[in-house]
Amino acid sequence: MNGSHSQHRDEPQDENLGLDLVSQVASSSRAAKTKPKRWIFAVTGLAIIVVLALVIFTLLNGGTKASKASKADDAVTQTVELKSGGQAVLSSSKSENAVGVELSELPALDGSEQYVAWAVHESGSVSVIVSSTGEDASAGLTPADDVIALHITIEGAKIPDMPSEDAEASVDLPLAQDQETQDAS
Repeated sequence: MNGSHSQHRDEPQDENLGLDLVSQVASSSRAAKTKPKRWIFAVTGLAIIVVLALVIFTLLNGGTKASKASKADDAVTQTVELKSGGQAVLSSSKSENAVGVELSELPALDGSEQYVAWAVHESGSVSVIVSSTGEDASAGLTPADDVIALHITIEGAKIPDMPSEDAEASVDLPLAQDQETQDAS
């Protein structure tokens, strides 16, 4: 103490030393924290309801791409027997702009091979529609207005960029309306 008189000695001192201010800030921050939580729960609940409604609507009205092609009013369906057994039901629809492939009764393959259904496009490129190691499988492709052929092959565990030359079945599009079942070509 250097002999100077403290400037604060003469001021009245608050006995709680500002603890009431700390208490007010703490209570107001607690209140502020609870209000957004209720708001966030309401928004999250509403978002979940909207997403569920969209999913249910899509499931009820959409269907798979394979079923879009096969259940359309203008659907053309053709059943093809595969060389190694089993069959493929191929379908196309111009109004849905879709092709579908349903593989069934396939002989099981080991894990190193799989059945692959391919769509061949006008440009020469190919798209994999569906693959299976022997289980029934169905899928489709949209848009399909440039698909000129469907091939089903047996490939290795890793699907190559192009189908192998030894096809289980090959069908040109548009599908023939008058053919119900045909052997693999």
